[in-house]
Amino acid sequence: MSELTCGTDWEQTLCNLIVLGGDARCAAREAAEFASEHQWAAAEEAMQRANEAQLKAHKIQAEILHREARGETPPFSILLVHSIDLLVLAWAEIDYTEQFIKLHRRIAELEEAVPPSFRPMASACRGGTARRAAGPNGEVRK
Repeated sequence: MSELTCGTDWEQTLCNLIVLGGDARCAAREAAEFASEHQWAAAEEAMQRANEAQLKAHKIQAEILHREARGETPPFSILLVHSIDLLVLAWAEIDYTEQFIKLHRRIAELEEAVPPSFRPMASACRGGTARRAAGPNGEVRK
């Protein structure tokens, strides 16, 4: 998508905001999926796309606000409400996804720190199919 600015076609400007907000949310969601699979480079690339889309949208929104400050009040429409709503959702989703990625990285670090002898039990705790640990008398613990 080319660089977008706040043009004279009001409906097109609002549609651009909606598309950019949606692109940012989709990229953030994609980043979260990559992080849950420990695909860090792909998660970072998706977050970069999310941030680029929200930055373009933010510039358009800032231009709309500057125009209103100069007395050029934009016409009210449901597209205006929807575009701002979607942009705010995108910002929140990006913020939460950044935290989600940090948490998944930390979990991965902690999992790597678990000694190999404890990993089967850790896997079983997460619902894995690892063998059960034997108790002190050789009985299988559940």
